[in-house]
Amino acid sequence: MNAIMLESGLFIATLAVLAALFVTIVKMTPFGKRITQTANRKRIEKQLDLTCPIHGLQREEQLVRLPKGEALCPHCYQEAVDGHVD
Repeated sequence: MNAIMLESGLFIATLAVLAALFVTIVKMTPFGKRITQTANRKRIEKQLDLTCPIHGLQREEQLVRLPKGEALCPHCYQEAVDGHVD
């Protein structure tokens, strides 16, 4: 019984050390800074893709995909198809 408790204690201690090492790498090294900057850049680019210059930020499920892969907001698409604004 003592062996099981000792092994589980060592396992938990090892997990804590690995977690602390991971946090240190991500927060305090150039590699971690690069990971953070890449994630921020992807988030910003996705938000820019969802922003119409005329009508502002749109939800992704509302955008209309054109055959070439471009996305239009529903208002711009309606203006292009109908030729007027509601």
